[in-house]
This record gives sequence, structure tokens and C-alpha cells, in this order.
Amino acid sequence: MHPFPSFSTSASFTSALLLTSIASTYEVPRLIIYFQTTHNWTNKEKNVGAPISMLPLITQQRIALTHLIVCSFHVNANNTIYLNDYPPEHPLFWTLWNETQVMKTAGVKVMGMVGGAARGSFEDDTLDAPPGSILFERSYALLANTIYRYGLQGMDLDVEQPMSQYGISRLIRRLRADFGPEFIITLSPVARALLISSSNLSGFSYFLLDQSDGKDIAFYMAQFYNGWGNLFDPAQYSAMIDNYDWDPRRIVAGQVTTKENGFGWVPFETLKATIRALQARYGQIGGIMGWEYFNGSPGGSDEPWRWAQEMTAILRPELWRNVVLTKDMAAGLVKAWRNTVVGSQSLFLNANLGNGEAAGGVIDESLLTPNVDYMAMVNA
Repeated sequence: MHPFPSFSTSASFTSALLLTSIASTYEVPRLIIYFQTTHNWTNKEKNVGAPISMLPLITQQRIALTHLIVCSFHVNANNTIYLNDYPPEHPLFWTLWNETQVMKTAGVKVMGMVGGAARGSFEDDTLDAPPGSILFERSYALLANTIYRYGLQGMDLDVEQPMSQYGISRLIRRLRADFGPEFIITLSPVARALLISSSNLSGFSYFLLDQSDGKDIAFYMAQFYNGWGNLFDPAQYSAMIDNYDWDPRRIVAGQVTTKENGFGWVPFETLKATIRALQARYGQIGGIMGWEYFNGSPGGSDEPWRWAQEMTAILRPELWRNVVLTKDMAAGLVKAWRNTVVGSQSLFLNANLGNGEAAGGVIDESLLTPNVDYMAMVNA
């Protein structure tokens, strides 16, 4: 076992974060991307794979990202919380958590997302437990402690299973009470949920929710894909605004970043025409959200940041982000990368000693050198 420190105890890295970037205060229109797939796996079962860096989103030119959402957190009935398939403190995520600190210095808001397609986080024995139940308090504590530990600046509530109206309001109000007015609370309903109250995956009414708790909800990221809506033209987005009185500045248009991530991907020129028509009609809209980062078009897994370049050109072409990255920060990122690779593989090897081919296994040293050149990003 290799007892490498996590990001929060790496003195050389955290001290370097005292140097902040030239960061703008602009927000609307927002450019948001989900970061779920964290590795290019060689052998996922054995934790063998290279971390995927999110830093090109702030170091490549012509990108004006406003929010990055780390996902997906799952709150489990057995009193655990996972980030995808592992606890968030797992060595697999050490690179991820170090890089989120750099994203923040560039002015990008780093949020988390709880829920998603996997059921469990919003059951009656987790975050949708009955009023007064200790099960809610226990589950909520897992989520709140994760927000505190990793310095998340907001939480997206992606409720894709039935949840009670009471339960979602209670969760929003508790987050606001505990994390204050600057904490970003969002929801990501399917687009149809903002058109027809009863047509959604969440069980509750978003119309009633906005009436009761809208003051605490920063914006909605409507999923215009997978059969729940589309952005091939402005009609469905406009129907939300014109027929149901949603504020266009609070409705972010959600897209898949590539055909591989779901049905309903819209070619860039078509999307550009749709967005420009909406901006002409309403003055401004809430922005664009993309699911997800690692394989976005047109660059694919080799250059996934190019999706964000395309969206910046459509949405906010003159507003780029700039980051200051010092040599100490870059050295800390190199160390975190190595720790991620060694630490995660060591956990697997130690857990499987005497277990056939795992016995006597060795670390894949070909993955120890980052495939992103952190030192080349140094500019201060």
C-alpha cells in the first residue's frame, strides 16, 4: 500500500493556490460541462488507466467555461456515498480533486451532481425519507460532508427517479440553510418537465417547485436530448418561455456533446442558428450545458475540449478565461497524477493478493507520466 496524501493535505500544491488567476465575474450566458468519465481505462477492473485532465478547458484558447460539474455522486442506503463506482476519497480521484482547485483559480465554478440515471439517492431510505426520519439526516450528512471536504461551490440535483414534492423542497432548503446564499443549487430536468408538469422522470412538479423554492434555485439545465426535447430549432425552448413564463436567463439548454452520448445531438451550425434565434428573441438565454466532457465532438477522446471551443464560438465568443499556473502548481499536479495511478492500482493489488493473476502484480509504469504536459502550461 502506498500512503500518498490526498489533495487537501498536499502542502506544496495548496500553498501554490494562493496565486489566483485573472478571472472575470461574468456568468450569463453560462457554458457548463459535466465531468463524469475520469479515466481512459486500460483495464478498469484492475484500476489501470490514465486520468483524464480537465485543465485544457482553461488552458486551451477560445474557451469560456463558466461551470464544471463533477459527477455522479450516489447516496446509498448502507450509509455510504460514491462518486461513480468508488468513494470520492479513492486514489483514482486524486488528480481530479487537485485539478478542480486549479479550475477554481480560473474563475470556473466547480459543482457536484447527485443522482442521475442510477437509482438510489432519492429513495425513501435516503434523501427522500419521510419527515423527521433519521434516514434523511444520515443521508444528507454524507452529501454535506462531501461538499465541505472537496470545496464544491454548488450541487446539481439530477432527479431521474420518483421523488416527493416535500422531499425535493426539504433538500433544497437544507442546502441553502447550511451553505449560504452563494452556494449554487440547480436541477436538470428533462426538457418536457418544463413544458408539461406531469411529463418527467422526477415525480414532482417543477412548476410547483419553482413557486415554492425558486428563489433558491439558480437555474435549470433542461435536457433537450434522448427523446425529451430537441434544439434543432427554437420551438421547444421558446414554448417554455412564451407559454409557461420561465425566465430565459434561468433555462440552460442541455445537449449531448457527441452522438455517442445519447440521441438528439445537434450539428454545430444548426445549434448556432437555434441559439442566435433565441438570443434575438429574448436578449439572452441561460446558456448551454454539455453531457459529458471526455469524448465531446469534434475532437473525441483525444481532444475533448474542442466541444467547449465550438460552444464558446456560438454562445460567448469574446469571453475567454485565463489561468495563472505556477511551476509549483504544475509540480503538484504531476505528483497528484503519479499518486492517482500508483495509489489506485496498489489498492487493487493489495486487495487481491493470492488471487490468481493479481498475486505478485506490479504497477503499470507506462501510466506514471502524465499524458498532459502540466509544465508546458506554466505561465507565471
